[in-house]
Parts: sequence; C-alpha cells; structure tokens
Amino acid sequence: MDEDILHTDEPEGHPTSRRDRKISQLNKDLSSVRETSQLFSGLMDLHQVLELVVKTVALAIGADAAGLRFLDKDNDELVLEATYNMSEAYVNKGPVTAGESVLNRRALAGEAVVVTDMRSDSHFERYHDEIEREGHVSCLTIGLVYRDKGIGTLRLYSKTRREFTAADISTAQIVAAQSAMAIMNARLYAEALEGDRIARQVRLAGQVQRHLIPQSPPDIPGIQLAGIYVPSYDVGGDFYDFIDIADGRYLLNIGDVMGKGVPASLAMASLRSSLRAYAGQFENLQRYVTLANRMFCHDVVLGEFATFFAAEINPGTGVLTYCNCGHEPPMHIRNGQVTELSEGGTIIGLSPDSSFIPGTLRLDSGDMLLMYTDGLADAFNFEHEAFGRERIRQAAQESAAMPAEQAARNILWLMRKFAGLTQRSDDTALVVLKKI
Repeated sequence: MDEDILHTDEPEGHPTSRRDRKISQLNKDLSSVRETSQLFSGLMDLHQVLELVVKTVALAIGADAAGLRFLDKDNDELVLEATYNMSEAYVNKGPVTAGESVLNRRALAGEAVVVTDMRSDSHFERYHDEIEREGHVSCLTIGLVYRDKGIGTLRLYSKTRREFTAADISTAQIVAAQSAMAIMNARLYAEALEGDRIARQVRLAGQVQRHLIPQSPPDIPGIQLAGIYVPSYDVGGDFYDFIDIADGRYLLNIGDVMGKGVPASLAMASLRSSLRAYAGQFENLQRYVTLANRMFCHDVVLGEFATFFAAEINPGTGVLTYCNCGHEPPMHIRNGQVTELSEGGTIIGLSPDSSFIPGTLRLDSGDMLLMYTDGLADAFNFEHEAFGRERIRQAAQESAAMPAEQAARNILWLMRKFAGLTQRSDDTALVVLKKI
C-alpha cells in the first residue's frame, strides 16, 4: 500500500480517521475471538479458562467489569465462577437464581439482554444499594449456551450510561459461544482425568480382589478341588475360598454379594476377611454361618445382602456338612443322578436373628459336587435365553467322570459355547469337588 494514502494527522471526524478506528476496533475484536478460540486446544484448567473468558470479552467491547456464572441445576442457582474488575463486596452481595428473574431466564434461553440503567430497573431491585456503591449503570447479559442448553450467563457492566451496540452484542455473543464450548471442553477434560484416575484405582482394586481368590486349590488327600472366577467388570461381588481349619478338615466357601462394581467388591472383601477370621476359631458350621451373618448385618451398608454357601469337608470320613444361605443350590452328582443341596437358611445380611440349619452328605468315591454363582445360570445367548439350571445340570452330568480341573473348565466352556459373544452382565465363580 502507498504510504501517502495513510494520514495520521487527519482531523477528528474525517472519513479516513473513522475508517482507521473501525479497522482498529475490528482487529481488536478478532484478536479477542482468536484468543478465546485458543482455549479449545490450549488451556484446560477450568479456573484459568473462566478468568480469561471474562477479561477477554470485557476488553473486547470496552466494558468496565464482567462476571460469569454457572448454572447449578440441583438448586437453580447461578453461581459466580469468575470476575473481572469487581470488588469483593459486590462479588459477595448474595445468591442469584435462574428462576427469580425474567432477565436471567431470557439470557439462558440465548437472548442478549441490555439494561440501560440498572439503578432503576426492577430486575435488580434487590441489589440497588450494592449497584450504586459499585458504580454500575448499564449492563449487557449474554447466555452461555451449549448444545441448545443454557449453562450460565456472562454479564458485562458499564459505569456510564451506555447503549450497547449491535457490534458489541455480536462480539460478546461470538466470544460467549466459543467460551461455552471451551468451558465444557475444560469441564469434560477434568471429568475425563478424574474418570481415568478412578478407572486406574478400580483396575488396581480388581487386581487386589483377584489376589483374594485362591490361586490354586489346596492338596487334600482323597479330594480333588478346582475353582474358576470370571469377573464381568474389573471388580465384583463373587468369591470362593478354601480354608484349612484343623485335623485335615477344610471349609469351602462360595458367595455372591448383591450388586456390581466397587461397592459389591468392598462388601465381598469384608465378608471374606470375616469368614477367614471366624474359621480361626471354628466350632461348628452353624455357628460359623451365624457369626458371618451378624457381621454382615452390622458392618455392611443397610440394604446389602449376599447369597452364601459354606461346607465343612472331612476327607477321612467323606462327610460334608453344608449350609446354603439363599445361594444357587450346589449339585451333587452320583452315578449320573443329580441332587441339589438346599438345606440351610435365608440370605445373609437380612437380619442378625436369622437361623441356619445345616445339612449333611456323605461323599462316595467318584462323586462330584458343583458349586457356582448365578452368573453361570444367568448367562444369556443372542436369543436372550438363559443358560439356566437345567443346562448346568446337563453340563455337570456330562463332566462328572472328568478330573475336577477338567470338569470345571468343561462346564465353563459349555456355558460360553451357549452364550457365544454376548456381553456378560454378571460375575461367574464355580468350584468343583471330586471324591476319589
């Protein structure tokens, strides 16, 4: 461009002077828009985003002060999150709710609302004294809208009477629209970081939980044992355990805490640790289960329950004393015939006064006992048919002649073959005992 065309000493009101001021203002506005757009890929700290937003938009239109509020949907309050050039007294003047003012509702709906004189406007009647002390006269309120929903308001103040122009409003709306997206990006990013942190903790909890499941069964003369645990999530409420008590006798525990995820896994860990503690002072199975039930009633959150099956096996005599506490009835297979073990009582955690009556069974050579949680029965195929108890019975009969480890894996394989690639919605634990 020819330098002679530009005149820096033109008198006020000259067309060239007005053009230069307009170009300067446009550059300033575009600069503010670019600065805000950098929030998308730059700053991700939410507080920094908010502070920059209010300052940027105030400077862009020459406002004296600005305040940004987020809508708290739980109590309908517009919470002040960031300010520019506001006194502490004005910041703390009191709560503002979305519903108490037509002005706020209009802004949240996406309308730009101009108030020429706040000192006499009825929308601000509640805070006229504070407005006078702060020196505010006019204001422009822009809604922050994200995906057609109002998420907050941005208010710009002037200490002199001012008619905000269409250009002022347009610039503020552009910055506000970008800001709303940047704010939500920052919020979602923060939530993603928190979610990732929680996910890592849950995976760690899952590793800890799997260490609570026996890595291998004990070596018991005359008895074969096998156990398999398949979680549907990182953590869950299913478990089994083998505990050496005394005189060659063992306790076999299998249970399922109702619920999923972290709460169920915590309740499961509490139950398992209590069962191990009570096994150290084992008297008889009835007292063992009664103590576990009382603990679960007192120490676990109200409304959490567990199905539970406990058995005491004496390898020397082959006698199995068991107590079924509302659990899927284990299946005893002898010569192809299946008997379900249902003696016991109700689920644990229901009442500390619940009573339990154990049953007994003498195991013969070749007998197999299958214990499992409901994840095995509730596995669905693509036709939404459950694997169910009858198919479990058939799988147990088909596997009864196999060694315990092979039988357990065969039963699980038959379930998976039935379910195919459908998503599992529940944990699965199963234990197979063979008398040899």
